[in-house]
Amino acid sequence: MKPPQAFRDFTLQFHQDMDLVHPNWGADSPTARHDIYTSFRRRYGDEAVRELNVFLDKLMSSEHVDLEELWFKESKADWVISSEGIRRLFKDFQAWASSIK
Repeated sequence: MKPPQAFRDFTLQFHQDMDLVHPNWGADSPTARHDIYTSFRRRYGDEAVRELNVFLDKLMSSEHVDLEELWFKESKADWVISSEGIRRLFKDFQAWASSIK
């Protein structure tokens, strides 16, 4: 499953922003990453948020997708994240995206 450009843009910005702009991104707070998502939305627009949300929906509903492999191969972030962490990040983004509609 080939990711859309929004996935690459999101992972690049997420990686760039996570420690420099939003050092508390990894906190357990339900809103810890919302500033990063909002920044993505401002930079790339509502269409990119929708495109990424649809793509993540397809990923999360497929049992055959190896999230770690996809992240390593297609992500523009250069850090390693576990499959569980990726799943949690994607679900968190989807919850945020559904709240802005």
